[in-house]
Amino acid sequence: MKKQKKRVLIVEDAPYMSEMIKEMLDPEEYEIAGVAVDGVEAVRKYKELEPKPDIVTMDLVMEEMDGFQATKEIKTYDPNAFVVIVSALGTPEHKKAAMKSGADEYLWKPFTVKNLSGILEKLLAKKG
Repeated sequence: MKKQKKRVLIVEDAPYMSEMIKEMLDPEEYEIAGVAVDGVEAVRKYKELEPKPDIVTMDLVMEEMDGFQATKEIKTYDPNAFVVIVSALGTPEHKKAAMKSGADEYLWKPFTVKNLSGILEKLLAKKG
């Protein structure tokens, strides 16, 4: 039986960063469900995508709607959504605010493939 790939929605306003995340995800394990460049698009895509993404990687600093607000809206819509903040904002205050808005994990930029896959595997293990 073929293993079901995990679906990832990448929310990132910098094209090079979303490309980097795509390249870091093992194509045997993960499928890119979509890419959004701001929080408004992220929330819309999350609601539209079927089946729902297993994980959302969320930038914090974006035009239109930031990652804090987008995370809050996605979690309100789907409390079982898994959101990983991927941000260069590395202060404890930012992390605390992100977790308060509903994020499940926080990954500082720059990060490695190992950091990213470790966090995704840990979250997906919780999901079962």
